[in-house]
Amino acid sequence: MSETAHSDMKVAVIDDDAMILEALKAALKDFGFDAHTFQDPRAGIEWIRENGVDIVVCDIYMPECDGFQVLKEVKRIDALCDFIFITAHSHVDIAIRALREGATDFFEKPFTLSSLRAAMERTRRFRTLNQEKELLARQLHTLSDEALPRSRRHGVMLGQSVAMRTIARQIVDLAVTNATVLIQGESGTGKELTAHAIHHASPRRDKLFLTVNCPSIPEDLFESEMFGHRRGSFTGAVETRGGYLKTVEGGTLFLDEIGDLPLKSQAKILRLIEEKTFLPIGEHREQIADARIVAASNQDLEELVRQKRFRQDLYYRLSVCVVRQPPLRERKEDIPLLALYFALQYAAEMGKPVDGIEPDALRSLCAYDYPGNVRELRNIIESSVIHCRHDGALTSADLPVLSGSSAPSSPPSSSWPMESVRFEDAEKTLYREALSRTDNNVSAAARLLGLSRGKLRRRMSDLGISAEGY
Repeated sequence: MSETAHSDMKVAVIDDDAMILEALKAALKDFGFDAHTFQDPRAGIEWIRENGVDIVVCDIYMPECDGFQVLKEVKRIDALCDFIFITAHSHVDIAIRALREGATDFFEKPFTLSSLRAAMERTRRFRTLNQEKELLARQLHTLSDEALPRSRRHGVMLGQSVAMRTIARQIVDLAVTNATVLIQGESGTGKELTAHAIHHASPRRDKLFLTVNCPSIPEDLFESEMFGHRRGSFTGAVETRGGYLKTVEGGTLFLDEIGDLPLKSQAKILRLIEEKTFLPIGEHREQIADARIVAASNQDLEELVRQKRFRQDLYYRLSVCVVRQPPLRERKEDIPLLALYFALQYAAEMGKPVDGIEPDALRSLCAYDYPGNVRELRNIIESSVIHCRHDGALTSADLPVLSGSSAPSSPPSSSWPMESVRFEDAEKTLYREALSRTDNNVSAAARLLGLSRGKLRRRMSDLGISAEGY
């Protein structure tokens, strides 16, 4: 790295060990950073207050005041400042506390300078994240945009429930960081959609999002697939090949169903997350891992830890930032909106003259418990559109039989009353959302919904919706 590569980036190093300060100052200078060292943490805080700083590297246990006090004061001065803890006395609980209280990273002494350098390199991309937050919030949530391929058009984060609004806020908060994220929820709840939303709302949005289905990778091929290999490094390695990390460089790597990884592979992922470096098979020099890690599981990872089937240290690393994806039965107020959206989308794809859902059919959909969650609702609507033989809205007769052990014989006990279901409310919400996502462009909103411009205009008029108001 050239001497001037980061000449505009100031780093404050705070440690009561003079030898460590001297070594880190020399190393940071070689990396091209403008480094300032302090044995007295209070002097360091005052200097930061007067001069500003981009990164703080700080010990935890110091006689004058501990690192957590320094972190608190630095965040008061500049909430965007990256803060890296280094300590000779590490414990899992201390590491989790550090990350939860706002530290960017945590290193146990002795650590490699390459791992510290990798952590500091990542700071460049996130210095202006907070300024983007409002813009990201407007881009996020509900309808997938027209830039998405058709195969993902049915992947929508759509809903007005408290649970979905909470997830939307979490996504905005997480998108402006580089933190590893764990998404937990039952199959079919939309965990991959949430991962996509985090990526799409982040500074990495222009880079690749890559999904890795963990159960599909044979254990003996895991290292090669994930980290790559050098030609001749093992039998069958006829050419040098980059792994998933090289492919997704600068983007987001989504590890789906991470709970199914063998323990040996889990150890490799733990090291990747902790060190931010990886070693391709047959290579002798570690490479910096420039990819954001988002993982997901439909299993109870805590229970897997108790069963010795999942590493406790990896679980602690993943559980710092958790998004819990609720099952559809816990957010039934979102069913009308989702059902209507799927109906319009499938009708447009199939060229069927379906333009809505009758209230009775909607009530039947809302009375079902959906063991397969949103994926099952989508499949039900697809089947209904395929078999619909009349123009207009889907009726109860078009729906498949919603029966079985998962379907309640009486209305489900819930704080949400099914009597409140109104088709017009769902329709209004969907049209308003489409207008919002297309900057009030009625033609674009109609394309997004799979309606003709004239049809959307007529329905908006019937419902009292003015495009100018959105």
